Amino acid sequence: MQNRTLNGGLPRVLLLSLCILAGQEVHANDREVSLGGNTTLTWYGQLHFANQSFDDGAETTSTFVDVSSSNSRFGFYLRGQSPVSFQFETGLGFRPSTKTSQTNTPDFWNWSKKDLRQVQLIYEGSVGTFRFGQGSMSNDGVAELDLAETAIVAKSNLKELYGSYLFRDRTGALTTVDIGSTFDNFDNGRRFRLRYDSNAISGFSFAAAYGVEVLTSGVDDRFYDFALNYANRFNHLEIEATLGTAYTDLSAGGDLREAVGSISIFDHRTGLNATFAMGKDQSGGGQYLWSKLGWNADLIAVGTTKLAVEGFWGSDYETSGSRSRMWGVSVVQDFDQQRIEAYAGYKRFSYDDAGPAAYMDADAWQIGARWRF
Repeated sequence: MQNRTLNGGLPRVLLLSLCILAGQEVHANDREVSLGGNTTLTWYGQLHFANQSFDDGAETTSTFVDVSSSNSRFGFYLRGQSPVSFQFETGLGFRPSTKTSQTNTPDFWNWSKKDLRQVQLIYEGSVGTFRFGQGSMSNDGVAELDLAETAIVAKSNLKELYGSYLFRDRTGALTTVDIGSTFDNFDNGRRFRLRYDSNAISGFSFAAAYGVEVLTSGVDDRFYDFALNYANRFNHLEIEATLGTAYTDLSAGGDLREAVGSISIFDHRTGLNATFAMGKDQSGGGQYLWSKLGWNADLIAVGTTKLAVEGFWGSDYETSGSRSRMWGVSVVQDFDQQRIEAYAGYKRFSYDDAGPAAYMDADAWQIGARWRF
């Protein structure tokens, strides 16, 4: 078995620098600046890097990445006396985990307009909240509820973690079948859109959005989605649930239809938690069930220790009758004073279909840290 390490020395230096830098506390009041006239600017951000390894059965590729599931970013809010505020948020353009593979190592830094996440006006009123501009559609995150707060390493959106990595067949040859196309969770993304969120009534709320793509040229599709959300707490038991559906009117003709949902349950008395997500491409592009069981405990004084096991069961991706399987284990350690979450996670992927190729199982490891400021 070959072993290939990419940029091996640099990741260690940068990760060490990140931890040293993160040791400096940033207080909430330090992030708010008065601009006069009752207008304030509140800034925020995070750095999130990991050493990511993928063993495809014949070769191990190790790369230092910015983790796309919660990438490094910077943003701010402008607020005044009116109910209208402005939000700006951008990714920082570091090497994304979702585009890294055995055959592609993106530049360590390459910011582009596609890194813009939120550029929007927000109106908050008695009838609900309206958002206009680049930002999350109402189904963004519908498949990714996480009361356990371990989604930085264990979440249903496997495409954001390892999406471009390729399976090998039993002859040792790389195929064109990748993780992203065989483990899609159908979670919607961000568009230039008009979005409405209702106020919560007895824990229930509703969201809807209509959007277009402005950051990628040549995409003239139209996007619609709707979501029903629920959040409540009963003594020590907290529950969040959401169910959404998304439609894409294709400019070339036809449409895409997806239905997704997730539920997360957390017992604050014991720290035990469970999260489930499921989704289906109703246009015939696959379906899945993903689950995560965990335990959060204050084992050491620095912060909560979080353990998680997860599994993904999918079918009909790429071709009818295919099977996608994943299981994984993870641990996250909070460092509350420094606002650091350090973690390690392991996943095993398998895929098979009715075609002539037989695919090797793949193993993936991720060791990283996120610092919020």
